[in-house]
Amino acid sequence: MTSSVVRTALLILLAVAFPASAQAPKPPEPSPAIVIHAGHVLANPGEPAVGAHTVVVRDGRIVSVEAGFRPAGTYGSGARLVDLSDKYLLPGLIDLHMHLAIIMDSDAATNASEARLALAAAGYARRLLDAGVTTVRDVGDNSGVTLALRDAIARGDVAGPRIVAAGRIISRTGGHGAKAPVAGDIPYRPAGCDGVESCRRAVRENIERGSDWIKVTVSGSGREAGGRADAAPILFEDEMQAVAAAAQQAGRPVAAHAHSTAAIKLALTQGVRTIEHGTYFDDESARLFREQDAYLVPTAFIARFVRSKLDMFAGGSDGKSGEELRAWADAGIAGPGRAWRAGIPLGLGTDGGPSFEPTATADEIGLYVASGVPAAEAIRAATRNGAAVLGMQDSLGRILPGYLADLIAVDRDPATDVATLHEVGFVMKDGVIHRAPGAADGGTAPTRTDQ
Repeated sequence: MTSSVVRTALLILLAVAFPASAQAPKPPEPSPAIVIHAGHVLANPGEPAVGAHTVVVRDGRIVSVEAGFRPAGTYGSGARLVDLSDKYLLPGLIDLHMHLAIIMDSDAATNASEARLALAAAGYARRLLDAGVTTVRDVGDNSGVTLALRDAIARGDVAGPRIVAAGRIISRTGGHGAKAPVAGDIPYRPAGCDGVESCRRAVRENIERGSDWIKVTVSGSGREAGGRADAAPILFEDEMQAVAAAAQQAGRPVAAHAHSTAAIKLALTQGVRTIEHGTYFDDESARLFREQDAYLVPTAFIARFVRSKLDMFAGGSDGKSGEELRAWADAGIAGPGRAWRAGIPLGLGTDGGPSFEPTATADEIGLYVASGVPAAEAIRAATRNGAAVLGMQDSLGRILPGYLADLIAVDRDPATDVATLHEVGFVMKDGVIHRAPGAADGGTAPTRTDQ
């Protein structure tokens, strides 16, 4: 038998055994589109809203944004119409500074139980989502609960914002956020470090545990002497350098808690992505922010809370007097406007968690405006800038084709009335509707396919 005959016979056998339909299965049919008729669209926060548009969502992403209201049937059979023709549509809010597993007013049983704490954090995460917060950066949880919650939300086991998590807080041994657990706490090993090797190891241990970001405290807290304007950093320069270098090597950005002027400058010179709080920045700090393309996350919300509870937070062995603490809180509340006037790029975060209402992020936007930040820029900080901080500027923070379908809607133009962000009536995350007008208890409202 010739070789050509053999090849022909083999081809016939293969065709019989593996028909063309089996070799090249048909691609799956696209899922039905969700078609949103939005009366006004803040497609690019920081710029004015545009008028009536049709936003089409499929498979978790925005596929088109078209002027006017187009019939849902234009986009295929089974397309569902969501009528927001009298609403303002904008990207979901991004809170860059939260602690989902820290509950200041929790009972002892919850504080001592990973299961109870996880359930409490999950419940709060759902409330955040209903309030229009679709992405959260959690910047410190020594218990590990937030890492598990992040993964559960990503799998779809529970509803909540997309979480980017830092895990354990890194500092010097006994430093802010890296103190040993006390009686009644969930047992954990703090990420305290001393010296170059120790600080590198703390970063690498966090990454092994699943940290998306590295959180380091370079000053004391706002209520401590180590958080005063003229306080020295609580890390040595080589320790801060080791933290930043180990994070950079592994491709993890760094968020640096810093109140004092020297701590802010030390962190910025090591290339951190964000400064958290940043109460006492000066002109040189502002220059470093701009040169390093770093962002400030001022957390005016928590400064206002401390101001309202001076008797609770003042004093202690390393604490400030009530007068000092009031001055710090006032500086923190004024911080966003002062930073904006200095040309410092702004992200937005609350330092909130389950101890507070889920509208804290909207409160923070209002505090930005009260301190002198234009409303459009405050909204941009909570959307586009937040996405840029997270390295997700090509998929979050705008309403554009190809972006993830994280969308919220309110009754009035938030660029002229930011208070409307306290009453979010529509929430979509990853193309799934979690809250809609006319739905009870924040559920999904009925949609129509006859348009």
